[in-house]
Amino acid sequence: MVMKSSVWFALLCCGLAGGGSQLLAQTQGPTKEARPSTPAYSKEESDSIKTTLGQRESELRKALARQPDSADVLYALALVLRGEGKARQSLDMYTRAAQHRKPTPKELRSVALDYVLLTDYEDAIHWLEVASGMDPSDADVLYSLGRCYYSKDRYLDAQRMYERVLTLQPKHVKAEENLGLVYDATNRPDLAEQALRNAADWTDKNGTDEWPFLDLGSFLLDKDRAKEAIDPLRSAAHIRPESAICHEKLGRALLAVHDSTGGVAELEQAARLDPKNPKTHFELGRALRQAGQAERAQQEFSLSQRLYSEHSQE
Repeated sequence: MVMKSSVWFALLCCGLAGGGSQLLAQTQGPTKEARPSTPAYSKEESDSIKTTLGQRESELRKALARQPDSADVLYALALVLRGEGKARQSLDMYTRAAQHRKPTPKELRSVALDYVLLTDYEDAIHWLEVASGMDPSDADVLYSLGRCYYSKDRYLDAQRMYERVLTLQPKHVKAEENLGLVYDATNRPDLAEQALRNAADWTDKNGTDEWPFLDLGSFLLDKDRAKEAIDPLRSAAHIRPESAICHEKLGRALLAVHDSTGGVAELEQAARLDPKNPKTHFELGRALRQAGQAERAQQEFSLSQRLYSEHSQE
């Protein structure tokens, strides 16, 4: 666990470090990929504050020089540092801030997301459990706790958190989407499909969130229902054209329905966006072989094999 002692000491002074209900873990199989996990998840959760972070950090450091014991300034600076991906510096600021004022549930959630960035899920779960005990109606805290439980294969605990979020906010897209992933991971495909379809139905196809469409399409593709997967995967690629995984999944779906031209085009785009991914090059090789381009296919298979070998040696 990372940097635990200093943060715990500061929060012990506030009477917070001892609590937190410990729910039982359920390990029911490997975690399926959900929305961005680990560092990418913490970055996702910081999107609302990322536009002028450097300028804001500079302003807050000047304010801190004038008011070194200001809890509000310290908490604000810690949040900005998290948004910049500076998890260790952020935790230092939260530690200093907690010596002057008890953190709110939202501030504890931000502490937890620093630990997510550092892939320390045990500490992240602890502080999210403390935060949820302080405010059981904070949907953001509950959703983040569900995400962390899911990352530790604690699927039934994650399910309870997502269900609580949906009780508070009945059309919470991320909670419904991730509930579908929980159902899929625990071998309840009918419930999984319905939840994933709900999340996609609640999402704007011209918006900014590709994940409900990507997760639904991936689910259908994994169930050998490639024809049904194409529309949601097209929506995902439309929303996030710079995403290699969107194009890779769409290419695979097109290839499965014997649209080799479309499959090649999508997989070539995925390979351009993520040139070091051996799986993408392998799938592109399959598409090229199906399109009758044997020489190019062999080049992609060889490149895929070399990249796999390089990854195995890292």
